[in-house]
Parts: sequence; structure tokens; C-alpha cells
Amino acid sequence: MTAAPSPRATARPKTHVFFDFFGTLVDYDPSVHPASRNAPHEFAVRAGAPIDAPAASRLWERAWLEVDGQAASTGRECSMREIAERFSELAGIAAPDAELECLVDDYLEAWTSGITLASGAEACLAALAPLHTLAVVSNAHDPRLVPRMLRRFKIEHFFTDVITSVELGWRKPHPEIYRIALERTAGSVDATVFVGDTWEADVAGPRALGMDAIYVGFPRRDRAAVGLAEVASLLGVG
Repeated sequence: MTAAPSPRATARPKTHVFFDFFGTLVDYDPSVHPASRNAPHEFAVRAGAPIDAPAASRLWERAWLEVDGQAASTGRECSMREIAERFSELAGIAAPDAELECLVDDYLEAWTSGITLASGAEACLAALAPLHTLAVVSNAHDPRLVPRMLRRFKIEHFFTDVITSVELGWRKPHPEIYRIALERTAGSVDATVFVGDTWEADVAGPRALGMDAIYVGFPRRDRAAVGLAEVASLLGVG
């Protein structure tokens, strides 16, 4: 049996720690259909379109699969606005800009309503921040999303920078997003470690660039994992 790759960083001293956001620092439901509200259907109703809630959900999922799927295949990030525009096209709705923005805002409000701070996140950040430069490096479809969540959970002060794929145009695991993050934070590959829950985006991608990585996702036989509570000690803090 092949041993699971270690989730831990090497012994090289670290000055910078990059954190993924969704699934790492916060717990969330990755479904594109928030249970609390059907914003796409509300959008269709306001437009007078003869589309019921299940049909709106199907069209919304199709828009996601098309637009986000293209982004995943190219490495070029897409925005919530692009997904909303595609949904509007599929629904046969000629919507003004204000209505498309309303759809994005309503959808994000519903999608983020159930997000909670991950267990051990604040303690991990508090332990690392005095001795390291911390940054969030996250895939996101709206530039306001991660900063809002950081403020909601009152952890924004731990971070020197917040770097999102929609802002840069590149999404993890494309090497450009890590390169720009290093440049913006004055970090180096040897002195930076990436912490995240998604293997390709947060472990394989950074490692391909020469960075170390700590995996905090679901363990598998070939992927050892740790919890956020262990990250500081792995980096020699505490």
C-alpha cells in the first residue's frame, strides 16, 4: 500500500502562510441551490417570465455548469454577474443591469446565510499572525464575498492581503494566482506554506510551484490530513 502524502510543511522556516477560505477557514454548503431562498426564481417572477421554481433552479444550475465549467477548463475565473447573465439568457429574460445586480446580491445573501467560522480557525490565526504574514488566497465569483465574510467573523485584522480569483482573473490551481499572491505579499516559494481543504487547488497547485502545503480537507488513504488546530504546531508555533 502506498503511504499517504504528509499534510505537513517541511522543516524550512516560514514567513508567510496563505489560507484558502471556503472549506478551510469557514464551513459552507457548496450547493448552488441555497435552501433558504430561490433568488433565480424571484428574478424570473419580477420579470414576468412563466417559469416555476423547479425550472428556475434547473436553468440556474445549467448556467453554473456552463460558465463555471468553462472557467475550470481554462483557469480563467468567471464572475457571479456572468452566471446571472447566462441564466437570464437561458430563461429568455432581457433584464436591465439593475435587475441582474439584484439577482447577484439576492443569491449571495442566500448562499452565505449558513456560512459559519470553522472550528479552530480564530485560534490558528491568532497563533500564527504575530510571527507570519497571513493572506487569504481563494477562488471566489464575487470580489465582495470574502472580505464581507472576514468582517462578519471579525478575523479580517489577521490578514495582510485578501487575494481572490475573480479579482485577478486566474483561479486555483493555475500557477498565476499563486505567483501574484507571492508578489503582492513579498513572499517567496521557499518561505511560504499554503493551507487548504481542496487537494488540487490548495496542495498540488502550490507544491507544483515549489511551495509547501498543509492539507486540512477530508482524509483519504492517499491523502493524510490535519485539523486547523494542528497547523500552528506544524509550523513550530506554540
